[in-house]
Amino acid sequence: MRLFDICTRKFYEKDGEAKVKWYRAGIMKETDQGTRFIRLFQQPETDFLVFEKKEPEGGENKVIKY
Repeated sequence: MRLFDICTRKFYEKDGEAKVKWYRAGIMKETDQGTRFIRLFQQPETDFLVFEKKEPEGGENKVIKY
């Protein structure tokens, strides 16, 4: 099993110097079989499964408008 930290950052200034503070927001676990789970600390009893994004047929020519 592999474990990964999920982090977020906050930029701030101290004594005129730009700084960054990192916070752990959760963890991601990858099992030996390749299954991935995310657990976010604000939802501690909920595991989110992570799947590789699969392109639909003809996806290379598809245009997504935002």
